[in-house]
Amino acid sequence: MNDPSIQSLFPDLFKIPRPIITGSGPLIISGTLLHLEEVQMLPIVQGLQPKFDPVTKIKMYATLGGYSVLNAVLKTNPKDYDKLLWIPGQDIPVWIGSLKFTDSYSDLLNVFELTKFGDAAVEGEGSFPALITLQEVLSLFRTDVIESKLRVSEIGSEMIKISSESTLLDALRLMFEKRVRRVFLSGWDRWESIDQAFPFVSSRDIIRFLFSPVRLELAKKHPELWTGAKLSEIKGSYGKEIHSGKIVNQAASEIGNGTDDCLVSHDEKKVVSRYDIVMAPWKAKNYSFKKNVDDLRNYVSN
Repeated sequence: MNDPSIQSLFPDLFKIPRPIITGSGPLIISGTLLHLEEVQMLPIVQGLQPKFDPVTKIKMYATLGGYSVLNAVLKTNPKDYDKLLWIPGQDIPVWIGSLKFTDSYSDLLNVFELTKFGDAAVEGEGSFPALITLQEVLSLFRTDVIESKLRVSEIGSEMIKISSESTLLDALRLMFEKRVRRVFLSGWDRWESIDQAFPFVSSRDIIRFLFSPVRLELAKKHPELWTGAKLSEIKGSYGKEIHSGKIVNQAASEIGNGTDDCLVSHDEKKVVSRYDIVMAPWKAKNYSFKKNVDDLRNYVSN
């Protein structure tokens, strides 16, 4: 049996409210939306037209995301930060892949894999596509609509560490070098319980910090000081410990609801993110769909 269609798995996808921006809106406004918990990407609805990637042949839609904002921060001379804050969002877009509402679950994950983003535009009958994210797909594992026997020890990635006294810009450079969205803090001794034993700072934490009223006021008066902070000054998050013998579905239930939430194997060898939980079973072809689920009526045929 072929994988179910996106439409059968997520029939109400087009009813999910999503914030959007126009391409001409300044970064100082749109950037403050990016750290909201429910915001993954901000689709740009005016200013940039879809385009086809010449390599993958996938139709791409313009969005604003944390990746593009922080990449622009790294590339900008600190004395010009005040100018950066007022550039239109369409000047620093992230292009995400798209597919049809009738395409399959496997088609969706293939787009995630090719673009390396856990977000995609889904085209339906309307004039503008819906956004689908890892959060929606993760729910299929939490409810056992999808089952996998892969264990935590078989998925995940290396824990990337950096000193808590390192600078914000040092952390960003390391994130881009290692292609990760979080760095774990070494030399951190302020946790109060075992649940706080794996402190990290994520790209979202950095955006939340930079676009806070205090930092934006500083950027207005002294632009070059906008990013001048140590990681110990940024409110971060904590990874939750999980036994490496647990299966993917258990990991999906334990990872929490926050966008940046992650799991750390009990032997500290693996960091497990939403992307890992969703993508690893598909790559390993170690997953199956639960039978007799009412929503799984429309299957994609070859």
